Amino acid sequence: MITVIAIVVVAEISIMIFFLYLPLPELSELSYAILDGLLLGMLVAPAFYFSVILPVRKQTIDEQENLLLLHDSLTGLPHAPLFQEMLEHELHEAARDLSCVSLILIDPGGIGDIHHEMGYKTGDSVVLHVAESIQKVCRDSDIFAHLNESIVGRLKGDIFAVLAPHADLACSSIISEKIRKAVDRPFDVNGVVINIICTTGVAIYPDHALNAESLIKNANSALGMAKQGGLASIAFNGVESSLSSRRIEIVSRLRHAIACKQLELFYQPKIDLNTNQVSGAEALIRWLGKEGLSPAEFIPIAEQTGLISEITVWVVNEAVRQCKAWERSGIRINIAVNVSARSLYDAEFIEMFTGACRVQQLEPSRITVEVTEGSAMSYPELAIERLAALRSKGFRISLDDFGTGYSSLSYLKYIPADELKLDQSFVANITSDCRDERLVRGVIGLAHDMRLSTVAEGVETEDVALMLKALGCEKVQGYLYSRPLDAVSFEQWYRERQGVQGNA
Repeated sequence: MITVIAIVVVAEISIMIFFLYLPLPELSELSYAILDGLLLGMLVAPAFYFSVILPVRKQTIDEQENLLLLHDSLTGLPHAPLFQEMLEHELHEAARDLSCVSLILIDPGGIGDIHHEMGYKTGDSVVLHVAESIQKVCRDSDIFAHLNESIVGRLKGDIFAVLAPHADLACSSIISEKIRKAVDRPFDVNGVVINIICTTGVAIYPDHALNAESLIKNANSALGMAKQGGLASIAFNGVESSLSSRRIEIVSRLRHAIACKQLELFYQPKIDLNTNQVSGAEALIRWLGKEGLSPAEFIPIAEQTGLISEITVWVVNEAVRQCKAWERSGIRINIAVNVSARSLYDAEFIEMFTGACRVQQLEPSRITVEVTEGSAMSYPELAIERLAALRSKGFRISLDDFGTGYSSLSYLKYIPADELKLDQSFVANITSDCRDERLVRGVIGLAHDMRLSTVAEGVETEDVALMLKALGCEKVQGYLYSRPLDAVSFEQWYRERQGVQGNA
């Protein structure tokens, strides 16, 4: 303001001197005033522009450029320099309050491939989806109150970061899991279903580092270790923990087993309680040999690393091939194939089954697709759509582990299933525990009301089988009849049993 006044005063004095020494014709007061105003404007305007407007404009441009440098233009999230400055501030506050700060780095794998194969417009849509998903998790006050204070940033490339004050390692693990679940959820971009497999690395102040630079470095190290081992998440601890080392070793061995065809399908028969005949079999994967592990150990790791997709493709093709081979030899039964949640929401899920049957010229009705209640309820609308499409093509749908999840019956009534499978945890004690007996009776009644058949797992005694039959259960499977058998042994067992039944 002072500058403006000074410019006007100096200009007016200059005009007065101009009028004093320059002879001018007689003019009216109005003419002098107009001339004075014109001259004042001619002098003041340039001076005002260069001394006031131009500096302010330059400052505004500089501030906008700094803002663009400090924030990602696509997502609006802080870039690395600003994020590190924020992190340093939070660490200073944590040191004063004797509290902790969690840093979670997130790598949504595959975005580079999407950019390359589908174009940068689609890739940018995916990046925005990831950013919005992470921010939504951090705005969810139902998780942790302190997440309202969290800061989300986009660091180098497609690496995102979450700074969570007051979050210890246990809290960070839950936050990481929720972020992965949100980011990994299939979503549609221009009619194409995109699946992201997210990896996270965690470092905690003051447990893992005492300054911002070291905390970022150690979180990045944990992220790299998780990606190298094909794991969902790792927390930094300076050295690979025995558990992490074990998981990384399993992933490496499992990849080798897939490549070298060391996996094998076993088949556990299903018995029709009304006819006592073999009505079908469930295909169960086994990893045999000295390098092999139980499915309970390697399947969860396969699901976390994405290897389950490759395994499921092999299982479906092998089960369909074996079903057709048995059909040619006179064994006409239905084979059930288990699919994981990740496979259920894969874009190629439907073609995986229809393509296998098309190649083998097998009727789809000979294959049952088993999905767990929990996987179907993860994203019920999409699950219902996928399963309905398979069922319309002739495949049977089975809802496995019914009653062990936390599903809403409002969704369950829309799932296009043909049968419900009763989990063995309910079945085993129905002859000795009246509560289990009432529960099984209720589920069977519910299934029948929904026009579904029932299959009970884990049947090991004749008494349990007889009670299930009395309660109206149609089919059973378990050690009472047979353990899972390899294809050759199953065929031999089947012929011997059916032959015995035929002579009875």
